[in-house]
Order: sequence, then C-alpha cells, then structure tokens
Amino acid sequence: MNKFVTWLSITISFIIIATSTAKADSRQLLSSFRDWDAFVLKTDAGETVCYMISVPKAKSPKSLRHGNPFVTITHKPSREIRNEFNFIAGYRFQKGSAVRVVIDKTAKDSLFTEQDGAWAYDSKQDDAIVASMKRGNSLSLNAKSGRGNATSYRFSLSGFTAAHNAITSACR
Repeated sequence: MNKFVTWLSITISFIIIATSTAKADSRQLLSSFRDWDAFVLKTDAGETVCYMISVPKAKSPKSLRHGNPFVTITHKPSREIRNEFNFIAGYRFQKGSAVRVVIDKTAKDSLFTEQDGAWAYDSKQDDAIVASMKRGNSLSLNAKSGRGNATSYRFSLSGFTAAHNAITSACR
C-alpha cells in the first residue's frame, strides 16, 4: 500500500507541474540539429522568442561539480534583439571575472559575468560570436567559479548553422 501511495503522489505531482508549466508558456521544439535544439516560445505577454540551446561535450576539471551548464542563442524580434549569446554555468562566477570565448582553438572574445550567467557586451559582439560559431567546429568557454576554480567547457558546433537558420526563419 505504501508503494502505491508514493507512486500516486509522484504521479499527481508530475501532472500538476506539467499542466502549470504548459499554461505558463507555449514552447515548441522546431527541430533538433545534431548537437543543437531550436525552439520557439510564445510568452503570456504575447512575445515570440526563438532560441537554440546546447550542452557541453566536455567539462573540466572533472573533479568539480559543474552544475548544468548550457549555451543559448536567442532572437526577440519585438525588442529588436538578434543573436543574443548567453552562457549559464550552473554556479556563480567569481565576482568581476570574465568568460573567455575560444572557437576552434583561437581566442575570440570575453563575456561579462553576473551571478551564474555570461553575456556579450553588446549586439555587435553577439553578431561576431555567432558568425564565428557558424564557421567553427568547437566552442570552448573558460571561466572562474566564485570559489576561484578555473573551469572549461567544450561545446560542439555541429548543427549550429541549421539550428540558427531555423530560429531565424521562425522569428522574422
């Protein structure tokens, strides 16, 4: 009987979470393109947001807990935002630190950090990073955690251009 009650509680919790999330927004997977997934989101406020997301293929050092890092590229047409680059580390960055962007083993840029996120300084830098990612094979991000640990993440750029084309078409 205890197992049934536990199972029933878990099932009810899942249904409540799933239905409340579905009402909060209407996110639709456009498609998966190798190592990148492309989505379109309609917010409650009526805004259309298109984004693509990927998770790292490698994290170092392996001895640390890294959280759940990911990278997104976002278009928000109603705000005239395109190619917004965002890295979420899953832990707080060292205050005042920057994230170094390396594409195909060539240093490209630095991102500013705030709490667990890192962004380009302006839209020109966003556009330049995205253009380099379209031509590249691998993206590495090097950061410093709030505890002072040097960390590194390697993302595959396989499927990047196709995913970018999909979100660009969906958010014209």
